[in-house]
Amino acid sequence: MSGHIPGAVCIPVAELAERISELPEGCEIVVYCRGEYCVLAYDAVRLLTDRGRRAIRLSDGMLEWRLSELPVEAGAPA
Repeated sequence: MSGHIPGAVCIPVAELAERISELPEGCEIVVYCRGEYCVLAYDAVRLLTDRGRRAIRLSDGMLEWRLSELPVEAGAPA
C-alpha cells in the first residue's frame, strides 16, 4: 500500500464482514478506495449499513485525495 488517510483502519472489503468489530461503534464510517470510480467502496457501504452501521462513501478515492495534496500517512494503517 502506498499510503492511507491519517487515522484510517484498512480492511479489505473481502474481510469486512468478519472484521467489522474492529471499527468503532456509534460513529459514521467514511469508506474510500483506490479511485473515484472504484466499486469496492460501494460494496463496503452496503455491507456496513446492512449490519446497522452508519457509513458513507468518500466522494473521491485515494488518488484524488493525493492529487489534492491532502495528508497521507505511509506504511500500514491501523
